[in-house]
Amino acid sequence: MPGRSVPAYWLYGERLTERFPDALHIEPIVARSSLHGWTIQPHMHHDLFQFFLVTAGGGRTRVDGREHALSPGSVLLLPPSTIHEFAFLDDTDGFVASAAATSLKRLFGTEPEARALLGSAAVLHVPVGGAQYAGLDATLRLAMSEFAANRPVREFSLGAYADLIAGWFVRAMRGARAVAEPVRDARADLVRRFVEQVETRFQHHDALTDYAHMLGTSVPHLSRSCRELLGRSAARVIQDRLMIEARRDLVYTSMSISRISFRLGFADPAYFSRFFAKRAGVSPSDYRAKA
Repeated sequence: MPGRSVPAYWLYGERLTERFPDALHIEPIVARSSLHGWTIQPHMHHDLFQFFLVTAGGGRTRVDGREHALSPGSVLLLPPSTIHEFAFLDDTDGFVASAAATSLKRLFGTEPEARALLGSAAVLHVPVGGAQYAGLDATLRLAMSEFAANRPVREFSLGAYADLIAGWFVRAMRGARAVAEPVRDARADLVRRFVEQVETRFQHHDALTDYAHMLGTSVPHLSRSCRELLGRSAARVIQDRLMIEARRDLVYTSMSISRISFRLGFADPAYFSRFFAKRAGVSPSDYRAKA
């Protein structure tokens, strides 16, 4: 509902200072959801990647203002600062694995495109019983067994499982975006740096030439690299980031549309409304009314 502030938790319900010490935290969906009446209120995590697999039941989720249906085979990628909430059906189960960005530094260091591919929230579906589902399900079950045990080299093993789980999602995102050929490390690194720049500067409405200059490349090379790796143009990356923030403000705050437009760097609220309607299919006010 508009007007609520969105709390930030380390996992859900605890204070941010109550960080878990492990490289990976993993638990069944039922463990926390059943304690809250199968409803998880809107919240975010500042420094946490979360990976979900639904194995039974389902329900609905809202991720950064967008609703998605959940069923067995649903997988969710939630990068840091993604606002999300759940309305699960009773007895829904599956897994939620949580890893701090620092736990994935080995993956990000050896696979430069991984950070960019994991940088946007996604809700996908894999067929139950298929190879993709079986691979993720088995990895999560093994990771949860390791998490629950007190064995030698536990922390090392959990770090390895964090990489394996995140790696599964990197492959899934590659497939979802239909990357046709391997991407050279230099091109992947360029896209990663561009996404990081967009995250800090999207409200400035910099021209693509400005981004290209900051990154030491050309606009055509930057756009081509984004299309090959992310499946969308460099301009679309910036627009999508603005839309994420606009949907967050419309759903989770009571700010006026004019104030939202100015906060997002639009000089004219009417232009912001046209920008939003062109991409969302409805006006900002109608979007808020339906939220």
